[in-house]
Amino acid sequence: MKMLLFWLEFFVIFIAIFVSAELLAKGADELEDFLGQGITGGIILGFLTALPETIFVIVASLEGSFDVALGSAIGGNVLLFTLGIGLVGLFYALKWRSTLQISSEYSVENVFLIISSVAMLLVLIYGKLDIISGLLLILIYIIYVVYRVIKFRGEGGSRKEGNLVKPIIFIIAGGILLVVFSHYFVDYINEISTMFNVPAIWLSLLIAPIAGELEEKISAFRLIQMSKDGGSLSILSFVGSKIENATVLLGIIGLFTDYKLQVALPEYISALVANIIAIYVLFDKRLRTIESTILIGVYIVMVILSFYL
Repeated sequence: MKMLLFWLEFFVIFIAIFVSAELLAKGADELEDFLGQGITGGIILGFLTALPETIFVIVASLEGSFDVALGSAIGGNVLLFTLGIGLVGLFYALKWRSTLQISSEYSVENVFLIISSVAMLLVLIYGKLDIISGLLLILIYIIYVVYRVIKFRGEGGSRKEGNLVKPIIFIIAGGILLVVFSHYFVDYINEISTMFNVPAIWLSLLIAPIAGELEEKISAFRLIQMSKDGGSLSILSFVGSKIENATVLLGIIGLFTDYKLQVALPEYISALVANIIAIYVLFDKRLRTIESTILIGVYIVMVILSFYL
C-alpha cells in the first residue's frame, strides 16, 4: 500500500509539472504574434521551455543534489537534439510531405550553439564546474540574448498590437506550479535512484528532461500543424533553449560548488556529442526524413551506453 501511494504521488507530481509546462507553452503561443521568429523561437520560447530544467537545477543545487542538477541541465540536450529533433522532422514530413526548411534567422542560433559546444569542451578539459567556468558559461548566454535583441532592433522588427494579459497569466501560472513542485520532483528522483540502485544522475538524465520537455515537443507539434513555418520556429526554440542549458544551467552548478566532471563523464560527453550532432544535422538548415530517423536511433544508443558506462 505504501509503495502504491509513493508511485501515485510521483505520478501526480509528474502531471503537475506537465500542466505547468503546458501553461508556459500556451503563453508562448500567444506571444508569437507580437515578435519575430528569431526572438520568439530562440529567446522567448527557448527561455520558457528551458524554465523547467532551470528550476530543477536551482532546486537540486540548493539541496546539494549536484548529480541530479547536472543530469537535469544536460539531459535536455541529449533528448531534444536527438529524439526531439528526430520526431519533429518525421512529424513535419508526414504533415506537409516535404523536407523541413529552417529559417535563415537560424544562423544566429547556429553560431552560438557552436560557441556553447566549444565552451563545454573547454570545461571538460578544465575538469570541473566552478565559479570561474560557471560565470564564463553564463556570460555566453547573456551575449547571445543581447546580440539577438540588437539584431532584431537593427532589422526594424515590428510588434503587433494586442492584449498581453492572457499570455502573461499563463506564464505566471505555469511558473508558480514549477516552483511548487520542482522541490518534490528532485526528492523523488533521489528516492527512486536509491530504490532501484540506479545512479541519480542517469535517472535525472532521463526523467527530468522528459518532464521538462513534454510541453516543448507538444508545442512543436502544434506549431507544425498550424503552418509550414511552425517547423522552423520549433527548431529555433529547441536550439535556443539548449544553448541556455549548456551555458546558464551548467553555470549555475558552478556557482554553487566545485563539481568535478570525472563522476559524470558519460552523461557530460553524451550532451556534448548531442550538441555536435545538432550542429552537423542542422547546419544546412534542412532536416530530412533519413536524418530524423537516424537521430531517434542515436538517442536510444546514447541512453543505453551512458547507463552501462
